[in-house]
Amino acid sequence: FFSDLDNESRALILIAQHRQEIIIFIERGKMAGPSHDSSTTKIFHEKVSFMKNWKPENIPSNRDRLELYALHKQAISGDAPNSFSSNAPQAEKSRYQAWKHKSGLSSEQAMSAYCAECDRQLRVYGGQMTESTPMTPMTTPNESAGPNTEKDTAPRGIAAIPLLCAAAAESRVAYLRRLARGDVANAWWSRQEPLCGTPGTITTLPETFLLATASLIESISLRSDQYIPISTAIVQSFLWPLHNISLAFWILLILLYTAIDGAKHLATTLLWGSRRTGLTLSKIWDDEIALTLHSVKSLCLSHHPIGVRLVALMMWPFTLLVEGLCLQLVEPLGGTLTNALVYVTVIVCTSWYWIFTVPCLAACTAVGAFWSGFCFSLIELAGV
Repeated sequence: FFSDLDNESRALILIAQHRQEIIIFIERGKMAGPSHDSSTTKIFHEKVSFMKNWKPENIPSNRDRLELYALHKQAISGDAPNSFSSNAPQAEKSRYQAWKHKSGLSSEQAMSAYCAECDRQLRVYGGQMTESTPMTPMTTPNESAGPNTEKDTAPRGIAAIPLLCAAAAESRVAYLRRLARGDVANAWWSRQEPLCGTPGTITTLPETFLLATASLIESISLRSDQYIPISTAIVQSFLWPLHNISLAFWILLILLYTAIDGAKHLATTLLWGSRRTGLTLSKIWDDEIALTLHSVKSLCLSHHPIGVRLVALMMWPFTLLVEGLCLQLVEPLGGTLTNALVYVTVIVCTSWYWIFTVPCLAACTAVGAFWSGFCFSLIELAGV
């Protein structure tokens, strides 16, 4: 019977018979290719196994769960596909956005980042650790031995950007439907907290002001029938662009804060040395500057809403500074030390752009969102 079949039919039968072995082979090829460092791969598998049974003392936030999902997906499957169904549920969109945000990372880089993120979440949320799941080493073998005193500089806000992008992509119809099911007590904006800066200090003021303003907009949307003699859907359609642009501004604040905070960390380490600050120039660069650059570049993708892409346009000088000047010109010639000096110098010299120009551009964008609200309210009024 088998000999009477053509080659295509034979191949299909063989694939069906050995389907499980083929799947195992492909997965092993993805996860443990010859280019992977064996120790990184081993630690990665240990972390994945541990996190499946991890019982945290405090429930991790959605953004932290998405971060682990995205890094694991990038390590196993590589870059996310360019197309995604627009009719998919919001949860699926959030996961896709988080995965898409990691595009460009190699499998080994994603594995290392996954291990580091696991360590961070174990410190933040607590839980049981076992001897078979050691903390990921923070130093390479060729660095000085001894206890690790290096601080964790990975910015918390950067991990939230994929979730904020997914929220900003919410359509007007989905926004109206969500508000119809919600109430003021469980409003989304009122449950958010600043992601950058030290709590209780002046560094959280910009985010606090933004969250308060967005909460007010959301409160008006939910209570409009009590104060405004117009259909609630019309008022909510008017305020929908302001809600979306608030999410884009939150992303902008995170990027600005991380870029400037990275310059501050580099400057203090250059002045006082790694031993006193507990930081190394290479770690600051990888944890803050490189991550910010990757985030800015990912915001330019076509599937993002226009408000998010406008944020990427405002951060374009940062991309020129890091990628065009530091990485392509300075680092090959002078190394990490010269790279850090140039970055800090240019950030200081262009402070006028970050302090004055970016807020002015953001204000113009907010005005555009305000006037576009009239268009959407007319669309709702016309029943289109």
